[in-house]
Amino acid sequence: MKKPSPPKKKTFPHGWSWCGVAFTKTVLVNGDTIAPRTCYRSMKHQEGDVIRVGDSVLLKQGKGEGKNNAPFVAKITALWEAPDGEMMMTVLWYYSPEHTEIGRDARKHMPEELFASKHRDVQPVGTIEDKCFVLTFGEYCRYRKKVLMSRVRVKESLTEKIVPPSREVYPRLRRLPSLLTSADLIFCCRKVYDYRLKRVIKNPQ
Repeated sequence: MKKPSPPKKKTFPHGWSWCGVAFTKTVLVNGDTIAPRTCYRSMKHQEGDVIRVGDSVLLKQGKGEGKNNAPFVAKITALWEAPDGEMMMTVLWYYSPEHTEIGRDARKHMPEELFASKHRDVQPVGTIEDKCFVLTFGEYCRYRKKVLMSRVRVKESLTEKIVPPSREVYPRLRRLPSLLTSADLIFCCRKVYDYRLKRVIKNPQ
């Protein structure tokens, strides 16, 4: 008697697949609803890119979205699988000044500036356009310095991370770009946007 074939792993047109060992965790799954789901710490694209929980991503914009071409950026807080097998993620939104009532003011806001928020949401992983990097103001200043130094041909590795000198391992090392990263994928965050009260406050960090 012929043995039954094991069920084939579902594939998705977006090219992402889970990495590592699955675990069960309660996550935001819709609106204000939380529920236990099968979760993963990372996923890999068929082109080789790896995205992990805690990384920031640039999301695709729907038709008519992207006011003034402002990017849609979010930080992944959970990667999980829906009951129908769809790959999903829970995120915290970053807000561009254009996406707030304040608007962008060239005298106050850096061109790459985003506001952090506590606005949680759920998105399919297929909406990811690319991995990006949201730096603190200190990290961003060091990054810009490295860029300027590289332009005058200072002998440094192009793949060196933008890390403050220290004997200790920098906790955000994996969240920092190299000098090869496209400038379109690098942002700076100095403040927090309270989306309920519709006001900007100083980042406590």
